[in-house]
Amino acid sequence: MQSTSEKPRASTVTLKLDTSQRDRIKSLALAKKRTSHYLMKEAIERYLKTEEAQQVILSSVDDSIAHFEATGLHINHNEVKAWAKEIKTNRNAKLPECHS
Repeated sequence: MQSTSEKPRASTVTLKLDTSQRDRIKSLALAKKRTSHYLMKEAIERYLKTEEAQQVILSSVDDSIAHFEATGLHINHNEVKAWAKEIKTNRNAKLPECHS
């Protein structure tokens, strides 16, 4: 296990970009006073965070569907709509109870 003062290990990855993409990255790097390498790493990190967050949401949806199929417990559309309307004026409004 790495100590907190050690940098994570890095490895080289080859990525083929067309000329237009390379030129756009170079241009943006100059404008932002950053390296092309920095911009590409930043773009990949943002993409990974977005995709990982989406996977968490999709997993939660799958879990919710499985729970509904197993128990039949749910909240209907009108109940959620009423709760959303109430929460605009009362931030502590309680979500309606699930029912069958």
